[in-house]
Amino acid sequence: MTQLSDNSFIETPEEKEAFERIEREQQINAMVAVIRTCPVHSWAGIATLLFNADCRMKTPIARK
Repeated sequence: MTQLSDNSFIETPEEKEAFERIEREQQINAMVAVIRTCPVHSWAGIATLLFNADCRMKTPIARK
């Protein structure tokens, strides 16, 4: 049996892209699950639920 070194796992650009896509899809699906629990259909109600579920934006975008 051969022991794998720490450097044995090399991620190709294609694999990295696939992992990022999967992570993005999982995050979106989790947000959709939270949004579906919203008793109202207002933007503020949905945003409040997402905020309470610890969803945060990297850079706040101020658009009203």
